[in-house]
Amino acid sequence: MKRTLALLLVLMVVSVGVFANGKSETTASAAGSAAVSGKLTLLSWYNEKVFGPVLDGFKKAYPNVNVDFQNVPSENNQYGQRLNLLANSGELPDVFYIQPPVTLMAKNGYLADLSALSAVTALPATFRDFYSYDGKVFAFCPDAWVGGVFYNKDLFAANGIKEFSSWSDFLAASKIFLAKGIKPISMAGTEVQDLVYWLHIVNVLSKNPTFNTDLNTGKTKFSDGYLGPFTTWYNDCVQGGIITKDMVAISDEQRMDEFATGKAAMTISGPWAISTFKQKNLQINLGIMPFVGAGGEKYAIGALNVGVAISAKAKNPAAAQAFINYMGSKQGLGVYQGVTGNFLGAAGVDYKVDPVMETMKQYAATGNFAFPPVNWTYQPVIDPMVGKGLQEIILGTTTPAKLAGDIDAKMAELIQP
Repeated sequence: MKRTLALLLVLMVVSVGVFANGKSETTASAAGSAAVSGKLTLLSWYNEKVFGPVLDGFKKAYPNVNVDFQNVPSENNQYGQRLNLLANSGELPDVFYIQPPVTLMAKNGYLADLSALSAVTALPATFRDFYSYDGKVFAFCPDAWVGGVFYNKDLFAANGIKEFSSWSDFLAASKIFLAKGIKPISMAGTEVQDLVYWLHIVNVLSKNPTFNTDLNTGKTKFSDGYLGPFTTWYNDCVQGGIITKDMVAISDEQRMDEFATGKAAMTISGPWAISTFKQKNLQINLGIMPFVGAGGEKYAIGALNVGVAISAKAKNPAAAQAFINYMGSKQGLGVYQGVTGNFLGAAGVDYKVDPVMETMKQYAATGNFAFPPVNWTYQPVIDPMVGKGLQEIILGTTTPAKLAGDIDAKMAELIQP
């Protein structure tokens, strides 16, 4: 699974709330558009060529606003460093991209409250919650990457296997493939946690959507939500022969090759993987399905994109709000999706994705997707512990209980003031 941790999480159906009283709030009235004017400063990690369609669309809707566009690349944390410098010097632009969590910048008064903006209120609850602090929304994010369990349709059909309705179905199918000498699922050493996340999402997060956020304050313990999935994964997958010791050393490229060439029946990834599969095997008959739980739970794996925020001291707050409301309009969302290529968290907006991914649109629109690590404030410490610990379980050098206990202890240490 691609670790785009600037992105990312679960629940709620959205109607196209960017419309009020049947009229698009994007384009406002001619008089309303004319009333918004002046210079708008905007800091983006998309360059001007890529972001150009959004700027052009906004200019048509608000012709009296001149956008001072600034681009800083995201590579090597250049963007983050620039944003911190501007914040500390009191020179934040009117509008800028921000990565989660927003806690520190919101707490320190750098961000304007966007809770009442029509573009924001139209989003699914999880899209709003992910960029919230103290009950207020501080960034607008309408898009997300969404993935799931890719499977080889031909291998499934040849063995009489249908899309899964539960974890038990996954295990039953895996036994069939193992008996045929086919890997049930190909996983790289750095991605072995994805099956654990499957179990956590359908068994824990579906019942307690704030579990991973609550970890950050000690309201919940890591073991409360992960010891069960660790143990089930170990019993079913490691001892069951689905996950093997050789996987610890497999690279992402190798696992892509195993799946694309039919050596493995499944793998877990996002839409970016489709081109790789087809480059390796143009004839591959791809399918994709969500994570499923015994109670009928269905979730994609995925995460939100970076959000767009407004400075609490914006020099042109009217234009800044108009810009975000434009992005949240039907027209603006269509244009923005063309820039990011991601799924939109809004219904009623037509956009194209690879045909294989069409069935996953519904999970983006409803917010039924999750990638737990993006909610961990201490992700840089905890995520590597999870990955390394699961590899050690596979190799037989630690246990699920020991790993969960070690992470509980580390979290307690990190949360201490």
